[in-house]
Amino acid sequence: MRPFALATLGLSLLLAACSVSVTVPLPDQKVSVAAVGDTVGRVVYPAKPMNFPGVPVKDVEVSGVLEANQPLTLSLNLYARLTDPASDPSCTALSDFTTIYAYACPVGPDDEKVGSATFTFSQSTPLTLKGQNLTQGVQAGRLWLGMEASNSLPSGPVEFTFKDLKATVVAGL
Repeated sequence: MRPFALATLGLSLLLAACSVSVTVPLPDQKVSVAAVGDTVGRVVYPAKPMNFPGVPVKDVEVSGVLEANQPLTLSLNLYARLTDPASDPSCTALSDFTTIYAYACPVGPDDEKVGSATFTFSQSTPLTLKGQNLTQGVQAGRLWLGMEASNSLPSGPVEFTFKDLKATVVAGL
């Protein structure tokens, strides 16, 4: 019985040695929201994805800061998507008359809630995100982060920036 226990312990240590946690910086991503009426009950994604070199990973947790261009009292549900919202017929393009800057999408099968953020008379809030879409997006090197307001946005435009994002990844077997 003792040789079996030693062999099992050795195999466990070998498998543990093949997995390692690494922190990978991700690019900032901006999401503009022009007005409340554009986004009620919808997730707003930027028109362009976050692009970066893909990393073969088993699991991901993303941390960072969500900043707004003005002080807010607001709660947001945060989503990750792997497919381009431009190709989703249920998404509505948001534009400034010349350029599409974002898409407002109803929550569907391509959208995964990965966290939340709460602003309390502030312009920034820390965030931690986790989910399968984040893991697959870090593997592919491309994803969209979006937000859904759970209470009213200010009447004017608001720009949010996912900033100082770091993906803590478990790489290996």
